[in-house]
Amino acid sequence: MTIGLPPAGPRPGPAVATAHAPRAARPGYHHPLWLVTVPTTHGDGRTGTQSFAVRALTVQDALAAAGRRAHDAGARARRRGARLDLRNASAVLHR
Repeated sequence: MTIGLPPAGPRPGPAVATAHAPRAARPGYHHPLWLVTVPTTHGDGRTGTQSFAVRALTVQDALAAAGRRAHDAGARARRRGARLDLRNASAVLHR
């Protein structure tokens, strides 16, 4: 009778200790998810909004994170030249 054992061979040595702690795979992954809405205004007077989903501990951190993401090239391209009104942005905790 054969038992499904791995083939015999050299045994691995002890794990090598590192001088630093392992990095987290996703920093802030445990933080709550916030939905941040930022009003926008086009040059011809049209208004709209741009929304961001960000992870942050507080509403202030969520607004700051959305403000940083709003200046990324992709976010600017989606706005098509509209200006942001970050002072009137709102954040809602996603449940």
